[in-house]
Amino acid sequence: MLILISCLLLFVSGLTLIVLRVVQPSARYTWLVAVSGGILALLSVLLWLAQMPFELVLPAWQPNSLFSTPILFRADEISWPFSISIAALTLAALLTAAAGPVFVNSYAWVGVLALGGVGILAVTAENPLTLLLVWASLDLTELFTQLRSVEGKTNNEKVVISFSTRVFGLALLLWANIASAAGGSVFDFKSMSAGSGLYLIAAAGLRLGVFPLHLPYSPDSSLRRGLGTSLRLISAASSMVVLAHVPAESLNSIATPILITLALVATLYGGWMWLRAPDELNGRPYWIISIVSLAVISALTGNPTGAIAWGCSLILVGGSLFLSSVQLPWLNRAMLAGAWSLSSLPFSLTAGAWLGNLGIFLPFVIAAQALTVAGFIRHALRPIGRDSLEAQPGWARAVYPAGILLLILIQFLLGLAGWNGAMQVGAWLQAVIASLLTFGLVWAMPRFRILNPIRAHWIISTASQFGGISRLLWSFYRSLAGISQTIILTLEGEGGIMWTLLFLILFVSLLTQGAP
Repeated sequence: MLILISCLLLFVSGLTLIVLRVVQPSARYTWLVAVSGGILALLSVLLWLAQMPFELVLPAWQPNSLFSTPILFRADEISWPFSISIAALTLAALLTAAAGPVFVNSYAWVGVLALGGVGILAVTAENPLTLLLVWASLDLTELFTQLRSVEGKTNNEKVVISFSTRVFGLALLLWANIASAAGGSVFDFKSMSAGSGLYLIAAAGLRLGVFPLHLPYSPDSSLRRGLGTSLRLISAASSMVVLAHVPAESLNSIATPILITLALVATLYGGWMWLRAPDELNGRPYWIISIVSLAVISALTGNPTGAIAWGCSLILVGGSLFLSSVQLPWLNRAMLAGAWSLSSLPFSLTAGAWLGNLGIFLPFVIAAQALTVAGFIRHALRPIGRDSLEAQPGWARAVYPAGILLLILIQFLLGLAGWNGAMQVGAWLQAVIASLLTFGLVWAMPRFRILNPIRAHWIISTASQFGGISRLLWSFYRSLAGISQTIILTLEGEGGIMWTLLFLILFVSLLTQGAP
């Protein structure tokens, strides 16, 4: 029941904002309503610790032959770290909104609250059927939120392309269900067939939300920090939770080393581009690529706890950086706690990240981790490009830092208590080597130009790499749209009735041929 309470607190708060926007458009307490809902939701998730594990089971669907598993949500040591991270990110996004135009964009706050609630449902889903439904709800929430926030045909196409890649992820999850049913096993996370595990990883990969690389918001829009951060990070986390459920038997496949190699290439590329990004928002897709790839490597090497740790660091460490829009030197230095969380040193958030069997991949993993942490340090200490709190009232100057500090506090909390990855010593020697390499990169960044390319060079490089893929997908999208428009015009024309009758006759004839 606590799962439902936590989500309802976020959903009801969002619904209240919509009602207030309609009934009292000039109301000046809408932000307080949103923040109150976020605080209560975070406290309710903390209360889960007193009862874990527990489940929320909805009535079974009919017929039982098609829906052999109920809609089931479970709070345990896998879902709780993700849930507390999502709840903290939701509240932090609302608190840091105090640094902007506080009494506008209430629809953006509705989107943040809705994404937080659906995200908690996604990470607590205990079987693939439940996850499939929540993923679809999350995709539709993102679709409507983005379409409302963008303008222009090109930007709308980017939204549709992003939505389409997620739909392919849903299709792979359905395919995994078919493969499991063909093997005679029930498709749930505890008893799924070994062959279904790799489909889960592929489905999660398609749903990471890194293509298109940048959401179509204007560069000066506050949506890029609040709503945009929630869209990117919560969506990625809802996919990463699958990595903790991959059956151990699936890792014996001959495809596992190939997948690890691909993940290594992705994390090295993402870490390198993240390190060289001109600012944190433009580099955010590469942050996601790098962290998620590290999580995939942890899962494929037999360490699901490590995948959870990287997933929580994606939300908490990334959220503290991407929500930071104000230049406060002391707060920038406080954010460096995120480097500790990413270091996998003993008792840090990611201390248990490398307890699997890395083998020959170990040097490359250390290099990728060092690139990611060094990039985080560079962006956290970036002295320019942020706003100031001088023109804000006194309460805003107190509330804004509280949002960032909340995410830092949750990082330390997860390093010490609440789940299997807490209080871990981990692979400390590997962590020390990665930390030394990180310090070396930080020292070298101001001294070697290759580590600090000019902005134009970076943009041209990125455009040349991904422009061809974008044009290909958009051409495919426009082709489908043209075919759909042709069919509509045909059916709406003078011969539309004749074509409809023809299709009806063909459909009836097929049914009668199959009848006994």
